[in-house]
This record gives sequence, structure tokens and C-alpha cells, in this order.
Amino acid sequence: MITDMGGAVVSIPQDNGPIADLWYAHNEITIMLGGGDRIAVSAESPADSPWLFHFFSALKRAHTGIRPDTASAEDLLARHIALVFVSSQAKAEELRGAGLPALSAEYATQADLLRSLDMTAQALGTDEAARTTALFHQKMAEALSLLQTRLATLPEQNRPRVLHIARLDPLQVDGSNTLVDAWITAAGGRNVATVSGNHRPVSAEQILVWNPDIVIVDASAGAVPATSPLTALPALQTGRWWRNPRGIFAWDRYGCEDLLQLYWAATRIQPKLFSDINIRALTVTFYQTFFHVSLTDDEVTRILSGNPPARQASDNVQAKKEKNL
Repeated sequence: MITDMGGAVVSIPQDNGPIADLWYAHNEITIMLGGGDRIAVSAESPADSPWLFHFFSALKRAHTGIRPDTASAEDLLARHIALVFVSSQAKAEELRGAGLPALSAEYATQADLLRSLDMTAQALGTDEAARTTALFHQKMAEALSLLQTRLATLPEQNRPRVLHIARLDPLQVDGSNTLVDAWITAAGGRNVATVSGNHRPVSAEQILVWNPDIVIVDASAGAVPATSPLTALPALQTGRWWRNPRGIFAWDRYGCEDLLQLYWAATRIQPKLFSDINIRALTVTFYQTFFHVSLTDDEVTRILSGNPPARQASDNVQAKKEKNL
């Protein structure tokens, strides 16, 4: 019996049967813990997460691109799914009502990320999952300890006001009670968005009123249009506007790459305090340790720049050319 993140106690069959991972951010956690070959249904798709499918091409054999809010219990039952991961308690309850062993994996803090990781490892039930989870706990503790130690005596006024933009069209930001808010705070900043939750709609005028010292933009958000009022933001004009890295999943959102996000954000938000952090080296070590992937220099550069794999990038250019023919 396993207690999920919503507090439900669920019986999970230990038969290594097929998995439906219906939370985008959770797929990489399942893979990191050694359960990737069991994923038969996934919310992810090559278009949404090109690095995921670049490194783990076997996932292409799964039924991909299944939206978690519309996933059919009947379809999952027909596929003999033995374990389902979702991002909400309500969806988990719905699927359990239909006879599926579903677990809610949602979280909004680093502490709850670790609890969700523990839950996933317990559900997978392998020694590999247990060992990897223990190592991840250790590395997360090291990262948080480093940040907390160096920021312990930092005056509040020396914590920059940070805005995280999830989308530019339509304009959406991330507020309190989110993992985004958690890493901004942990890395020495203050979330300037006076809203609660992810992807909250906001006007450009409101952002100008907030006037953040630093703006961090989701890798998939796109560029600021030349006609946008946001071009008047001092953060943009002074070069304190950064595109977030994106790897197997978006570092800045949910998933195990939050560990890397903490280090990267600290170097951006408090560069003087964390000038010794080599984010390229940390990135190489992280992917080798937790995903058994050896990154090339070009791949590291692309991930840190929030760009897709080289082949994916060329495919996108070709698709645009064909569309214009």
C-alpha cells in the first residue's frame, strides 16, 4: 500500500506491468528511477519535449501526447495499465473509481518534490529506484545547504525582485504556492508576482508596475515582440532578462532538473555569491549520474540556452520552409 501526494492509500500491483505517466513533468522522474521501459502511455510528445525523446528514443514506442485531463479510463484499462501517475488528486480519484491504480504525484516545494520522488520509488519497487532516490536526496540536500549557508545573512533589500514569465502570448506569469516561487526564494530572490499559482494571466502594464529587477522567461515562451510595452522594462534594457535552460524537461517548472535550476538561478540572481558555480560541469555530471547520458559540449550549450537538439532544430527550420512553399 502506498500513500500518494493527496493522502490516498493505494494498492499497487508489484508485477512490473505497463505504466501510464500522465503528468508531463513526472515522466523524467519515472525514467530517472529506472521505470522508463515500462511507460506505455505518456502525456509527453517529441514536439513538446524533444530532449526527452532525443535521449530516450524507446519512449517513441509508447502511446504519447495523451492529455492528462482527457485521458480515458476505458482506454487505459484496455491497455492493461498497472500503474498511473497524474498531477492532481481529482484525476487520481476519478481513475481509481474506474479500477485503475492511480497515484497523485503533485508538489509545489522542494520538500514535496522529494516526497513525490519517494512515493514513485516505492511504487516502482526496485532496488535501482531506491538507490537513485537516496542519491537524489543527498544531492538536493547539498544544493539547498549551499544556498542557505551563503544567503543566511543576506539582507532582504539585497534580494532582487524576480519575475518568472511562463508565456508571452498570452502573457502569463508564475506566482506564489509554486515550485517556481520556491526556487526563486531559495536562490536569493523575491518573487515580484503578487498572484498565486502557475500560468496566471497578467497584463504588460501590471508587469511594468511591478518593475522586476530580473526577468526569467520559460524557454518555450518565445521572444518579446518589438511592439510590446515590455520592451520598456529596465530589466530587459539592462540585460537582466534571461531565457531559462530546458533539458529533458523544463528546468524552471516541475521535475528532477529542479536540482540544476537551483544552481543556475543562484548564479543569475546572486552572481557575486555564486561566481564559483560551474553550471556546465554540474549539468554534465547531473545527466551522467541520474540519466546515464554523456552530453556533448554542443548539447550542454543548447540545453543551457533553452534550445532543442540540433536535429530537432534543423527539422523545425525545414518544416517552416515546407509550410511556406
